[in-house]
Amino acid sequence: MICRNHVDVSVGVRRCSRCGVTFCKDCLVDIQGRPYCATCKGEQLLDVRSGVDHTNLQFASIGRRFAAQFLDGLIISIPTMVLVFAIAFSAAAGGKVPPGFNLWFIIPSIIAVIYEALMLKSRGQTLGKMAMKVKVVSPDGTELTGGQAWGRAVGRALLGFLYIVDYIPALFTKEKTTLHDMMARTRVVMWA
Repeated sequence: MICRNHVDVSVGVRRCSRCGVTFCKDCLVDIQGRPYCATCKGEQLLDVRSGVDHTNLQFASIGRRFAAQFLDGLIISIPTMVLVFAIAFSAAAGGKVPPGFNLWFIIPSIIAVIYEALMLKSRGQTLGKMAMKVKVVSPDGTELTGGQAWGRAVGRALLGFLYIVDYIPALFTKEKTTLHDMMARTRVVMWA
């Protein structure tokens, strides 16, 4: 990471808590223990003065998260089934099994990772999360980076075999974080 204003500085660079852009220590000020850039510090100070606190996030319930995931599963199952049946039909019609078809069970995971990562990177929400009015954000409430979006999607796919175990920490943590949230440093919050 390099500072947006000083491209030759890469040591001590942090993200602004409001916009998420990277800056060096000379370009940031701390307000209530969080770093803010010159552009965002004015807005943050106005929020502090008026009593608005963007750092106090309203975390989504486990029920909403499961419902969003269930809806996303339904959405993902349609193209997955079409693809698997097309491959199976072509194999049956031609009498040849395409190379790698014995790994067909990986197809849903690949589709799920791509779907989730692209949706989270562009909007912070999948279609299921939009329906349930929840959004994935950074711990400070800012938008996700591309690395966080892809890391969360891949982490969730890898932890898929531990489905319930992945969600157990959410029952006991204040911020309702799952294992894949902890891996990607993300939070799921209520969103209008």
